[in-house]
Formats: sequence, C-alpha cells, structure tokens
Amino acid sequence: MSCCSLVTGSCRNTCNQVSFAALKLTDYQAKKNLNQRLTQSCPFELIEFWSCINSTQNEATDHENWIGKNCCHLAQYPICQSTCMLAGSKTHLESSCRSSDELEFYFCLEKQEEIERCCSSITNGTCRASCREIFHKSEQQSSLKLYSSKGCFHQIPKCLESISESFTASDNPRQYLNCCKEATTSTCLDACRKILFTATSVKDILDTLEAKCQPAQPHSPLWSCFLQQSSSMKPTRLPLDIGKLNCCSRASSTNCQILCWRAFQADWEVAWTQLETDCLSLSSEGELRRCLEDADEPCEMGCSGLSYCTKFNNQPTSLFRSCSKIADDSAKWEADHWARGGIIRGLGVPVRADPSCPVESLKAAACLLQLRPCETRVHETQLCRDDCLELMVNCVDWTAITRSTTAASLCSKLSPPRPDMPCISLKPFLTDQSQLELNSFITQDNIITPCKNNPCPDDHMCVPQPNSDIYYQCIPSCTLGEMSRLTVPINTWVQIPRTDQQQQNSGCHRICRCSLNGFEKCKTLNCFSLNSCWVQDRFVAHRTNFYLDCNSCHCFEGEVSCSRKICGREIRQPTLPCDCPAHYVPVCSRFGVTYPSACLAKCAGLGVNDIVFGRCSSIDPCRPNPCGTAEKCLRKPRVCLSNIHKPCKQYECIPMDCEHDSKITPVEPVCDRDNRQYNSTCALVKSGATLAYRGPCLKGCSLREPVCGVNGEVYPSECSAWAHNTVVDYNGPCMAVGLIGDGNIPRCSDTLIKCPKLNLPNCIGVTPPGACCPVCGGAARIFFSKKQLDRIYYIMEEEIDKDSVTLESLLKGLQRQIQVLQCSIRGHVTPENDIFIIVQPTIKKPSALLFQACIAETEKIITRIIERSSKIIAEVPLGSLTRAEIVHGHVSSSISLWYFSNFTILIFFSFVFSFVFNR
Repeated sequence: MSCCSLVTGSCRNTCNQVSFAALKLTDYQAKKNLNQRLTQSCPFELIEFWSCINSTQNEATDHENWIGKNCCHLAQYPICQSTCMLAGSKTHLESSCRSSDELEFYFCLEKQEEIERCCSSITNGTCRASCREIFHKSEQQSSLKLYSSKGCFHQIPKCLESISESFTASDNPRQYLNCCKEATTSTCLDACRKILFTATSVKDILDTLEAKCQPAQPHSPLWSCFLQQSSSMKPTRLPLDIGKLNCCSRASSTNCQILCWRAFQADWEVAWTQLETDCLSLSSEGELRRCLEDADEPCEMGCSGLSYCTKFNNQPTSLFRSCSKIADDSAKWEADHWARGGIIRGLGVPVRADPSCPVESLKAAACLLQLRPCETRVHETQLCRDDCLELMVNCVDWTAITRSTTAASLCSKLSPPRPDMPCISLKPFLTDQSQLELNSFITQDNIITPCKNNPCPDDHMCVPQPNSDIYYQCIPSCTLGEMSRLTVPINTWVQIPRTDQQQQNSGCHRICRCSLNGFEKCKTLNCFSLNSCWVQDRFVAHRTNFYLDCNSCHCFEGEVSCSRKICGREIRQPTLPCDCPAHYVPVCSRFGVTYPSACLAKCAGLGVNDIVFGRCSSIDPCRPNPCGTAEKCLRKPRVCLSNIHKPCKQYECIPMDCEHDSKITPVEPVCDRDNRQYNSTCALVKSGATLAYRGPCLKGCSLREPVCGVNGEVYPSECSAWAHNTVVDYNGPCMAVGLIGDGNIPRCSDTLIKCPKLNLPNCIGVTPPGACCPVCGGAARIFFSKKQLDRIYYIMEEEIDKDSVTLESLLKGLQRQIQVLQCSIRGHVTPENDIFIIVQPTIKKPSALLFQACIAETEKIITRIIERSSKIIAEVPLGSLTRAEIVHGHVSSSISLWYFSNFTILIFFSFVFSFVFNR
C-alpha cells in the first residue's frame, strides 16, 4: 500500500488491485506474474516506485519461513495483509493488526503456533516436515502410519501423544462415545461406537479410528473432542469467588487490585483482612466496595414481615440488601447491646452509646445497619454525612473517647466523603407511626416476589415464572466458587478472570459452562486491551463517561456508545437514522433482525448480500427442509448479536425418536396452536401438534388476531408477541415505521393505524424507536460490546452454545434479574442498532403500585449495568453490556413531571379525601 501511494493514474489503480497477501512472493512464477501486471501500467521510469516494490518483495523473501504466512489472506484490512506478508513474527503485526478486528486471522495464527508447538520437539527434519504435513493434508489415510512409513515412529509429536494419553488414562473408553457424533461419515460413526465398546488396547482404538475416520489431527472435530473430553473429566479449579474476582478490576489502586485478586482467587484468609483494612474503608474505593457488596447481597425490592424494625415494613418498591427475619433479629440484638453500654462495632475505637440517646434513634440506626437499604442511583448503602454527624453528636458517649477521635473522623468510615454523593438517610425511618398508615394502605396490592427467601434446594436457583400457573421454578445451578453466594442456572456460560495473565491495561478471561457436573467446556479467550477511545481530537480513557454536544457517551474497550438526542437550538422534526424515508418496505437481515427498509439496513452497516426482502417472520426457515429424514424442523427465531454469526439459524431439528430428560435439561415448555402446553419441544413433536410459540401457554393476552410488534414483526396473536419478548405496537399487520424523537406521542401518520388505549390514566412510558404508538412501562436503551461478543462466539463450537450470544439469551438473563412475579421484560434491536428494553406488568389492568414496581425493577437493572454489578458481569452475554440509559417519561403531557416521584403522596391524599367525603 505504501508503494502504491508513490504513483498515480492507471499505475496506482493496478497497484491497488494487487493482493500481495494472496500470493507467495517466494514462488518465482507468482512473482513473475505479479511483475507482469505492474509493468503493463507502470513504466520503469518510476524509479522510486519500482525500488519500493523490489524492496517489499525482498523483505517478504527474507521472512519466507515464518509460519504465519499461511494466514495472511485471512486478514480483513489491506494494511494488515501487507504487513503480514512482510512480517517475520507475530510481534511485527502489533502496529497494523488488531486482534479484536481480525478474529479469523488471529485464530489462524494461533493454529499455526499450535502446529509449531506440536512439531517443534521433533529433531529430525524429515519427521518434522511430516508432522506439519498432517495438519494440512487430510487425504492421508493415517497420520501415525505416516510416521512409521518414514521411519519416524520413534518421534511421535507431543500433541498426538496427548491423544494417546487421553485414552490410556481412561478406565472406561465408553465415556468418549459422545465424540463419535463428530464423525463425518456413517462408516466412521459405526466404527467409532464399535471400537469404544470392544477395544482391548489404546492401539486398537487409534488404529481403527485412523483407518475408518480421518488422520489424527488435534484440530479436527473428532480428535479435538477426545482431547477436550479428557480435560473436562478433570474438575475445573475455580477461584474462591468468581463474582468478587470480577470486581477486582474496579479497584482504583494497583495495591488494592492485587489484594483483591489474592483474596478471591485462593488466599482469602490472609489477603481479605488486609483488603478490608487498607482498601474498603477508603472513599476512593467506593466502586470496588459496592461491587463486592453486590456479589454478597445484591439490592432487591421489598421489605415486610419484620417484628422489630417495623418502620422498615411495607416498602414494596424500596431496595434493601438484607431485609429478612435474621437481619431483623440481629438489629434487635445490636440495639439492646448498645443500650446496655456495649461497644459499637466497626469504628476501630471503643465507642459506646450515650444514655441520653433516644431509643428510636438507636433502633433506627441498628435496623439500617442490618437491613441495609440501598440508594437507587448507584445502590450505595452508606449513611449520609449529615445524618451520621447528627447521630454521633447526640448518641455517642464522648467521655470515654480520646481527643484525636471526632465525629467527623468516625463518620469518614460510615459515610461518603462529600454531602452531594449518593447515600442513605436515616430520617425517613424516624417518622411517627401515623405517617406509616400510607404504606399499610398501599400494600393491599399484592406484589409477589416468590424467590425472595429462596425456597429452592442449595444446588438449585429460584427463577420467577411470569404468566405461568406456577410462581417459580427451581433450576439446577452452579455456585460461582466455594465462597460465593451468586449462582447461575444450568447451561449458562460464565466469564472468569484469569489472574495469571492480569496486566494493568488488559483483560484476560476464560469462559466455562455450568453443567450438572459443575463448570465444564472451559475455553480461554484472547486477552483484550482496555483501550482508550479516539474521539474527535483527543483520547478518552476506558470506562469514561463524556459528552458530545448534548449526548452522553461512554468509552469501553475502544468502542464509543452515545445517546441519540437531537442537539442544538433548532427544534427539529423527528427523523430516522441516515434520514431514511418513513416507508415500511421491510427487509430481513442475516442476523434475524427485521429492518423497516433497505435504507435503514444499509444505515446499520449491512450490505446487499446481508438482507432479503420481507419480514423475518414471513420467511419459513423450514422450507426447503434443512433437517434429516428422521427429524422434525421447528422454527426457532433468533436475533444474533455477533457480526460473525454465520449463519444465524432460525430453526432447530428435533429427532422424531427424541427423549427429554428433565434431570439433565430443565423443563422448557412450549405451547401449540390449540393453546395446549407441553414440557418440551420433544413432547410436542411426538404428539404431532403444531408449535405456536416457545414458553408456557400465556394468560391475560389475546389469541384472536394478528398484531404488529414494536420490532416491525407481525405475530399471530398478542400471546405470540409476548412469548417472543416483544411489546405490541398495535392490532393488525405492520404498515408503517415510526419516526424517532423525544416526545412520547404517536409517531406514524398513517390514518389506518389505531393506537391501543393506554390502560393507566397517568402512564409512565415511551414510544419505542421505530414504533407508532406509545406504551406504558419502564424503558431503557442498553449498549453492548460487539467485539466482546465476537470473541466469545468465535470459540463456540456447538450450535447450542452459540445461542449464548443472541438477543433471546440476553433478555432471558435480564428477566432473571427481575424478582417481581408480575413484571416481564421485552426488548428488540432498534433501527439505530442498539437494544431497547421495556419492563411491563403481565396483567392488562395493573394497579398503580404494581406499575411502579415494574418501573423500579427497570431502574434496578439499569443501575446494575451502569455499576457493572457482579450480578451482571459474571454471566454471558450480560457481561458484554457496557452502558444503559433510562428513557421512560410521562406519556400524557397534562400530568406534571413531579407526579410519579411523589406517587405515594398522591395515593395517600386521594385516600384521605375519599374517606372524608364518604363520611
């Protein structure tokens, strides 16, 4: 590329068309052909140009033996291709090739390095060449016999020895039977199953598999399975607490980060005390402390049933870390202990309560300490500075304390350093009992949180089941380490930091899947740099918030995400991205997303080959039938979030003779077109019924007519839309695309579209991007790291594992964050290519309080994403979420903005007025 810049005209055009990476410049004929093409357009008088070309070719010749040359053609960027052809090692690529952008290229380089590691131990040149040959020439009948034929049997490479060792270490070769499914021919499949049952020696297994299947190549699916199966039988050694280990990157100082790694990797007894003393009491480490608190006791809604801390009761939409009977009893003991002159713990000096301190103040302080209410914006649990100082002045016996200790020094350990920082005030919990009648009135509404006290066994996770006959389901789960309180359900992938590779400006992880045997299928991800972002004329550091005009932005690993407000003084009309016309001529992308028009698809970065005309829901993925003769094809819509997800399959094949084992796979019900429910797709296929949608048969929704979803898809019914996690825009087929603006008003001009009447008179909600009609509910935009999901997807081998990087998997993970049974999350990819979520009540006419609970659940999730809570970052794909912003507001312009924030006061006064007038 640098040579081409030295010339102009036809010579430059020809030069730019030549792909150096596609040619082996050390091949004389290839080099001759290349020069002939150039000489036709580039005269030899261009001395500087031809000197550059010759120098480039000589440099490529000097490094001709570098193994990475075989991968150069896979590089996507021309500068990376050219650099590769001239490179003599992987380090030469650093300035021109980014691993996060060149996944396939770097994957190839890793394979080449694997070949070199495998064969480098062979001293004989002929045998070393034969070793390399087996990785590339699949037509060889037997790799091991290839060595024997060339007299190399005494120099079997280490990588093939490992295959042999995996069988040798196995007492029962039958445990590898599942690997036979990787066979590419029926002959190989039969031979594999037979030999694993009948073999009397390792040699018999290897000889048979090589003769009937394929050469013993470690990177081939069959042999790779044997190697992985062997390693997976060894228990995966987990850190003591994965959730807390994920928090360590939040430490502001290197020393605290190292102590955190030590404490939650394997050295808790020694490192924890030092971490607590030297770091967690520092105001600068508030982010680390909150993250660790979330890993132990995440903030959840609701508090009731307390017999001592009664003023904390009836708080259905407030957040607490530990509202329970145990905490209530502990608060009583603590307050009694203080009242008897006992030392107040956690202050580092012997502080006692003053006898003149009001009992109610001591009680409130003890309850707040044990129940730990959370501030809503960042889930802070520290006491506000003013409240702390007032408590210290009025309730501490200062006669027994040295002069060096002051109220300010004690409060520095209990409160944020500045009064404007988020905190918890004690004042609301010191009110008189008459004011609490308001809460008693509100709680007549039944907000159900079935998993609050975890009714499931220790090795199961409680998951609420909205719209189901049962309140919750106990799903087999894995604990994130011996000391962890966090669990994930079976088949969930977890992201684990690698402390052996931690460096200051990089992140290294491995991912493992939760199974009945614990974590397995562990895979190592490429380390990534915590890059800054180049924005306009400056660098912005990783995880920094900043503004571009009026839009809030966030830098994460080199990727910038911004809100999309229209800035400036001029009042502009709502528009669509790229100023696309508001025409609804839908196209279906290869990622499973329906775009309202080809213009919007192009604006999202898709090419002509990436789309087909028509809605995705109008295309039958089972025609022509992609499944085998003994299988049933069922539609399974997916929205794939990785750009390299090819293909994004929209179906699954169910064997006609399938058997569903609920002990291994959780019950995943489905509903047929006659509204009958089955425990699995297997049961539905065997019954001969037709699939309507996945999930339980829903209640409280209509089955009568087609509806248009806010994602531009047409669904047979409202129930079907809900089952696909989609909000209904209006009844009938989709006919228009809504312009995007700030106001929560109807956005389509088509007179045929009739927006549904909103059930709540004072609706908090939004008009979703691209939709026509406003809806009620808590709403937010969420942004994710595409590079992170690409890295994860790239190493997934089985189709079922690739589902972990889909929108459906992401929404399912976010739904597990919601504890109120009557609230359900729905979401879609917008025309602006981010994700839009709405949390709505599952019943048609929710009470105002239930509606408030769903909005509070939305805001809880958004705070967890912003704060990078352990409840989020440990789980794939939730760990890819980098940023979120709340977008709901008042749909009715006649209602003042203070209404919802003072919601409970309005209810209280309406109750009082009703009582007075009725009398």
